Amino acid sequence: MTDSYQGSIQSALNQANPNQLPDLLQKVGIGNMLANIKAVVTGLTAAGSFDITSAAVFAKATVTGLNTLGGDLAALPPIGVLRTLRVTAATTASTAGTYVLTDVAGDMVTANTHTVVGIARISDDGKTLSFPTTDVTAFIIEYQARAATDPTTNYPANS
Repeated sequence: MTDSYQGSIQSALNQANPNQLPDLLQKVGIGNMLANIKAVVTGLTAAGSFDITSAAVFAKATVTGLNTLGGDLAALPPIGVLRTLRVTAATTASTAGTYVLTDVAGDMVTANTHTVVGIARISDDGKTLSFPTTDVTAFIIEYQARAATDPTTNYPANS
């Protein structure tokens, strides 16, 4: 049987059909989207880019969730809206400091030991966090997660 599509997950959520809401809310991961995710990541192998959704990236690190995700975490959900990002340890002192995000690689700059705000890069899918240097070993991030499934994805009418 072929599914017939009634539109996107977003449009189905906007219609608020009570029979579909549980499935739709689960598809987008509403719990993670509503939570204020704050994680302290320490003990990383020095690098400039981190896929925060990959357990392999954090295999030798400690990721402590300070929110409803709870305790030690193997990975984090993709970033939707950044609240704060701070590099707390790096092999070069000028890398430490507060960062904002851009989606353009050429715009990245270091935080210069708290004298300026650094610019890091976020991938389009919200999964990869890149810094202007390759020496980051610890950071603290606070954000709201993006939807687990893109809300513009077609939603089957018989789901």
